[in-house]
Amino acid sequence: MSACWPQPKSQDHEGNHKSAKAPMGVRVLLVSGDIQIIDTLCQSMEKMAMHAEVCSDAGAATRKLCHAKFEAVMVDFNKAAAALELVKRSREMTSHKGAVVLAILNDSNEMPGAFQAGANFVIAKPLLPAILTRTLKAAYPLMVREKRRYYRCPLQIPVRISSASRQEFAATSVNISEGGMALTSPVPLQVREKINLTLTFPGMERAAKISGEVLWADDRGRVGLEFVYTPATVMEQLQAWLSARLEECLDD
Repeated sequence: MSACWPQPKSQDHEGNHKSAKAPMGVRVLLVSGDIQIIDTLCQSMEKMAMHAEVCSDAGAATRKLCHAKFEAVMVDFNKAAAALELVKRSREMTSHKGAVVLAILNDSNEMPGAFQAGANFVIAKPLLPAILTRTLKAAYPLMVREKRRYYRCPLQIPVRISSASRQEFAATSVNISEGGMALTSPVPLQVREKINLTLTFPGMERAAKISGEVLWADDRGRVGLEFVYTPATVMEQLQAWLSARLEECLDD
């Protein structure tokens, strides 16, 4: 997963501009048409850093999964066949292969099918508060881990860029994730170009060397890179640094 350039502002249904920035807590797609189920789950999730977006049917949920990133998907098995298909489809999507899936079952007999389809957690109706809280607490760390994989942290530091066909030059980072970064470059870069990066993360004494590939570039010097090779020690440091930044954001 590469880092991306910040998205422009969007408009709400009344035409008012609003920021496209997502909430810093984990994002959950809740698929249910049952008001009681929705209220119960939303009340429980509000107590944790979980931000729910509700879809009433599997078709609408599939479309949302194609256009937005969620760290978790909670599926009501009120319509069991459609729910099973949605769980299977989510596991086939590259962007949601690692998302946490919680199946809300009509009874325990549906448990084997839900797990086989790809659910990580199951809970049977009626939703008892103690069991629901315990399940959400068990699922939450996995949601945070999934968010960290895609989390883009704003970061402006010098980046030295070189390649076999280029002399070294300086660029500036815009944001970074575990899998890549966005930057501004004074030198035009070509899509699929292989480059070498040298940069020093905040708080780290030694410069890190990472190999990358250009995924996209525009005529204003904005570039998106995917990390092709990151040394294990550098990746450990990057993951720890991103985890600390993400934790700070979730605590805000």
